Order: sequence, then C-alpha cells, then structure tokens
Amino acid sequence: MDEQDCDSCHLESFRELSGFELSVQLAASKADMAGIIYAHDLSEEKFSDRFPELAKLVQDLPDDLPHLG
Repeated sequence: MDEQDCDSCHLESFRELSGFELSVQLAASKADMAGIIYAHDLSEEKFSDRFPELAKLVQDLPDDLPHLG
C-alpha cells in the first residue's frame, strides 16, 4: 500500500468500515455527508471511487435539511 492509499487506512478494519457505512446510510442531507467525509479524512473523489454504492445513496439526499419553525 503506498502513501496515497493510506489517507483512509483507518477504514480498513471491519468495525471502522461498518461504522462509516452506517453513518452514510443515516445521513439526512448532503451537508451531513460533507461532515462525515471530512471526519474520516476523505475527499469527495476518494469517497466516490472507493464506495460507489454509498455515493449513489448520497446523490438522492437534499442539500440541507429544511429549517423548522
């Protein structure tokens, strides 16, 4: 594994990967996803390349949650 692939090495364990996938599946908006991707030190491009099925789920999310009030 070279240094470029190591950006998301923490997602190699089953536990970390499962938690990441669950976070993505529970995201309510693209703004939530931006925070999740940032928290896992991924770029949007690396996220899309490494997790294409999850990236498809994100496409259908609203940009942000509507404000209630």
